[in-house]
Amino acid sequence: MLPVSSTVFSSTGLLYLIGIWVASRLVRALYNVSPFHPLSHIPGPKLAAATFLYEAWFDLIRGGRFTHEIRRLHEIYGPVVRINPEELHFNDPNFIDEVYPTAGRTRNKQVHYVTFATGPTAEAMFATIDHKHHRIRRGAMNKFFSRAQIARLEPEIKRLTDQLCDKIIRLGTKDHEPLDITTAYSCFTADVISGYCFGESFGFVEQEGWEPNFRDAVVGLLETIFLFRFIPVTKLLVPLVPFLWRWLPRSLQVYMDESTEKMPARVRQARQEFETGTIPSRPTIFHALLTSSLPEAERTDYRLTGDGLSLNTAGTETTAWTLTVATYYLLSQPKTLARLVEELESADATNRTWNELEKLPYLSAVIAEALRLSYGVSPRSPRIAPNERLIYRGRFQGREIVYHIPPGTPVGMSNAINHHNEDVFPDSDNFRVERWLEADEAQRRRLETSLTSFSRGSRSCVGINLAYCNLYVALAALAVQVLPRTQLYQTTVEDVAYDHDVFVGVPKRDSKGVRVVVS
Repeated sequence: MLPVSSTVFSSTGLLYLIGIWVASRLVRALYNVSPFHPLSHIPGPKLAAATFLYEAWFDLIRGGRFTHEIRRLHEIYGPVVRINPEELHFNDPNFIDEVYPTAGRTRNKQVHYVTFATGPTAEAMFATIDHKHHRIRRGAMNKFFSRAQIARLEPEIKRLTDQLCDKIIRLGTKDHEPLDITTAYSCFTADVISGYCFGESFGFVEQEGWEPNFRDAVVGLLETIFLFRFIPVTKLLVPLVPFLWRWLPRSLQVYMDESTEKMPARVRQARQEFETGTIPSRPTIFHALLTSSLPEAERTDYRLTGDGLSLNTAGTETTAWTLTVATYYLLSQPKTLARLVEELESADATNRTWNELEKLPYLSAVIAEALRLSYGVSPRSPRIAPNERLIYRGRFQGREIVYHIPPGTPVGMSNAINHHNEDVFPDSDNFRVERWLEADEAQRRRLETSLTSFSRGSRSCVGINLAYCNLYVALAALAVQVLPRTQLYQTTVEDVAYDHDVFVGVPKRDSKGVRVVVS
């Protein structure tokens, strides 16, 4: 038994340490809102400037709602807002190329932004903070995702698309049950990304029903982003997941098995083939990385597993949701669907290549508008110019404004805000294909440069070509073969309307999804 004096000392010492910590936080908060802070000249709420708790309230407590708050702050303070102690947010399409420039200008990622990554994904390319480090990792992937390489994949995408269409019609006419169409699309996109990147399709489209699949598990895992970002210590609980296996939902069991067993096994197999000089029948992303000029430290099994998991997640849900948004609006706007079908049938689109489909103006406009309202990654994606002083010039409430931004300041924009800029996209809440067709050359260029679904610059989405190939091939087939036989079932615009962030934008939590019936 400890002496009383020792117990008192321990308690007093603990209280003393807590007091020092609280005092240091208060001092830091006071400095953050003082005139001495380098961002003191940027408008925004004082509480947001003082502490990250302001952001945490909206994202962690209210569940991914900070982007809505940022939009409100822009209405009050203008196109530049200080949204936390260290970060600025912009709402001006003219500044996109400054925040997300092309190669030649250094842009690091913000530690606060990527701190949610855990396990192998913390070593993945998307979570790489340093610009030069990212360029090395990205360079090893670029050829694998080049347009030429994806074009070679097109026959496989067409095969899976045909299976998808046949299955939707077969099960729909047999069971006469409503189908959550995003589930079907998620099965399709997961099979495409797995077959191409890992050399082995998950087989979700080929299986008899739509279960199991990764969709619910991935969305559930994405819900942890804000917990891990604001309370990083909770990431220590992740290793406990295998001990909870029997209590996990079936979908999460399938995903965790993929993450902890199958994906590492694929990496080990690729390494064995690489070391023995075996040429695989279907090269994978792991073969591409192992045979690249990456340093040995960048080619560990652990890091390659992280890249595989991140590609699997990003390549599945974003494209599936874009197809869902397109499906809803086409079914809710019969004239739009009829005009699309007319263009596709007159062009014999189901027998056309991806390159030929891209030349169809109405199909391209439908895809662009679907991308605009599905957002890709909906919340902000901050960048840091470590050695460059950015200068913002704009207008607010009829007056010119100029802000000098110190080097090292995180600056970002949000797709869910960019894509609703009324100066660029009038009537932005509505799905209007005509905006892409009626624009003159200058207006069309402005629309295209303001569409940031795949981000921009040297850190834009590495899988953009794969996503576009999926969208063109799949939507052309769906519009001709499936959608004319399909009706929405108890589904409204609220089921596709952006409500909150889980890395991607999703509708309200009580949404039952975009449900359809097939006749």
